[in-house]
Amino acid sequence: MRNRSFATLGTLALLGAASAFGQQIVRADIPFEFNIAGKLLPAGNYDVSCTSGVVTVRSHTDGAFTMAGNIVSGGSEAAKPSLVFNRYGDKYFLEEVWSSPDSTHGASLMKSKAEREIARANPDVARVILPVGSGVAALIRAR
Repeated sequence: MRNRSFATLGTLALLGAASAFGQQIVRADIPFEFNIAGKLLPAGNYDVSCTSGVVTVRSHTDGAFTMAGNIVSGGSEAAKPSLVFNRYGDKYFLEEVWSSPDSTHGASLMKSKAEREIARANPDVARVILPVGSGVAALIRAR
């Protein structure tokens, strides 16, 4: 019984460590307010992570916001970790997160209802690529 408990505890510890090392966190100083899944976030410093298509955006002041995205590969227009925004006039919407050091894997977020409505009214969209610094989850405490 005791050996079984230790085996279970050891397995859980290994799974936790493996998921932490697989997670990439990028730190971004976003100079404009932006929308993600219908929520407006202010300009500021953020930690953004992407693990198995789940994107977590953590404000250094306000806490975390999490949403699911589609895993994409093949690289973005940027050669390093970056955040990609769609800009309609003065409104920005987070579109993609590229957090791997080689920028070949990332997550594409679904358009919110507000973004779809703005896109219908204003078809002129600009893609804004914001290069960001990266860190390893083992060095950044996940909250």
